[in-house]
Amino acid sequence: MPRFSASRRRVHLCLIGLACTALGLPAAAEPDEPDVEEAPPPVARGIAPRETGRPSVRLDRLEFPAGVAGGAALERDFKKHLKRAARRADWGARRGQKIEFRVKVEELSIRDGEHVVHVRCTALGSLPKGRTTRTFLEFGGDPSDRAKVVRHVLEIVARGIVTRLAAIERERRIPGSS
Repeated sequence: MPRFSASRRRVHLCLIGLACTALGLPAAAEPDEPDVEEAPPPVARGIAPRETGRPSVRLDRLEFPAGVAGGAALERDFKKHLKRAARRADWGARRGQKIEFRVKVEELSIRDGEHVVHVRCTALGSLPKGRTTRTFLEFGGDPSDRAKVVRHVLEIVARGIVTRLAAIERERRIPGSS
């Protein structure tokens, strides 16, 4: 490798320095425009991006049939599933808005068959101003897991009722959304 003299090295370093200043290496990444919050683009024509936050959804009343074995524990479990489904549902409302709904379990029958337990459940969900929906489910399972089958049926019914009520409320708030 050839060796350069000290004067030649200085000239070479000066040329590199001039080139860096002339080209103007960026010191830091700075935006060209001031910070302006841009809204996310719409999903499709006529559909706005989802709002942040959720409405306040409250179970106003729960009517559970009397005379069911372990009724208090089942009612408590059903209420938990209703609240969970209500939190996850898309009601079409913004943060700060309030939605109340009622649920009445019209029928909950458990009968033993041949090597199977049959659970039948009918529930009626309602929103204010008379908007209602009914969910019906008949399900069978292992008789040794009787309590698990009943809880599973109540979970499915809770999700079904809340999902349909949310769709009704969404349609009321955003016409043409469903």
